[in-house]
Amino acid sequence: MTVGRTRKLQAQTGPPPHGADRELDVATVFFAPDAVGRMGAIIRKGTDEVIATARTRRWTLDQCNDQEKGYLGVNIENIVRGEYDLDDGLAGMDFDVNGVDVDCKWSRNFGGWQIPPEAAGHICLLVYGDDITGDMAVGLLRIREDILVGGNRDAKRTIQSPGGISEIRWLVQPGTPVPENFLMSLRKQDRDAILAPRGGDARARELFIRCEGMIIYRHTIESIGQQLDEARRFRGETRQQLLEQGFEVLNGHWKADRQRAKDLGCPGLANKTQWVCLRTDGSTPARRAALDPARITEAATYRKLFSQQITAERRAKKQARKAVKAATAQTNVAGDLAPDEDAAYATRAVTDAENTAVRAAEQLGFEGLPGWTVPQ
Repeated sequence: MTVGRTRKLQAQTGPPPHGADRELDVATVFFAPDAVGRMGAIIRKGTDEVIATARTRRWTLDQCNDQEKGYLGVNIENIVRGEYDLDDGLAGMDFDVNGVDVDCKWSRNFGGWQIPPEAAGHICLLVYGDDITGDMAVGLLRIREDILVGGNRDAKRTIQSPGGISEIRWLVQPGTPVPENFLMSLRKQDRDAILAPRGGDARARELFIRCEGMIIYRHTIESIGQQLDEARRFRGETRQQLLEQGFEVLNGHWKADRQRAKDLGCPGLANKTQWVCLRTDGSTPARRAALDPARITEAATYRKLFSQQITAERRAKKQARKAVKAATAQTNVAGDLAPDEDAAYATRAVTDAENTAVRAAEQLGFEGLPGWTVPQ
């Protein structure tokens, strides 16, 4: 039995060719157009809504509690439904995609999708994204019993690797960059200053001044300042105030703004979702070049240290669970682990990694460089 099953899995390794699974083809044709752009925006929006920076001053998912992290999957599903105008599936799955039932599964860990028993036989839209690793992936898979392994108390299982994972038809290839968590890319001193004011206008002004020369996307402004119409706001009083301080706030929607950005040394402004703040004296490119090494070093150090700490903690907890399970089996006494403390540990790890990253940047001697100060 085992040999026969192994041969079956080996024979089916790799995504089925087009034409072999009609329902999979229907879902592929539906989701494939601009999948990188649309799915990336969905992941960014869903994550930012759970972080809720404007209300909580948080800037990473790891500052959220377990319930909030658990809701992210539901939020991603709801945003996909709205983005693609989908109804509920007719056979109990999340979506009806042109007559095909498709279930939506999210995981922050690649390959960690939890598949419920009722999804067997159906198509699953598998969505993955992580700010720490900076990548994402989205694919479609026909769920079969023989590619599922493990099982938790809810009878949910994961997809076998490499066998089951290799059968995924990728819409967004693994390793594709996920839209950036902008606040995570900044230095702590700038991030803290941006989030300190309570009002949305004040935060947005601080954001533009401290991030001069950096392309800032609309979703970043909205998530930080809770502005529903930032275009109207920055065409008015706020934009004029910054101009009086020596800064020009430009938007890629306008040809004149795109040309002005080029004149001031920022050629990357391309569309209406992009904003940039530049000094009217043309000094921003030189200042950005001086400031970026510290910013990049601090952000990279944070991601590396946080990832190492979380990996070590998860490994230790896994070993502890195995030890408890073994002890319980030997003594025949019912036992369980203490309530999971992943959220509490993650919050501490954020602070530890953040502070260590600051020291790493300081040791490189970047503290004396010109900062965000308003032109005199």
